[in-house]
Amino acid sequence: QQIVRQQDETLDQIAQSAQRLHGAASTISIELKEQQQMLKDLDNDIDKETEKLNFVMKRIGRLMQTGDSNQICLIIGLTVLMVVLIFFIIN
Repeated sequence: QQIVRQQDETLDQIAQSAQRLHGAASTISIELKEQQQMLKDLDNDIDKETEKLNFVMKRIGRLMQTGDSNQICLIIGLTVLMVVLIFFIIN
């Protein structure tokens, strides 16, 4: 009689432990699905930004091939002017 009661108590404890493990596993599964979606979104964002960067690099490449030194000097001068103006605006 007593042995059967002890076995029942042990089985109850095991069942409770299994329920807690199931809850933890469910929580981990949900978290992993959320993180997987976040990684997919990040991957898409990186792809979009890579395309933009490639476009800019192509434009810079075309600019560097320009033989007109006056145009390049003007661009450099305007860039320096922009940096100076931003410096004054910040301060």
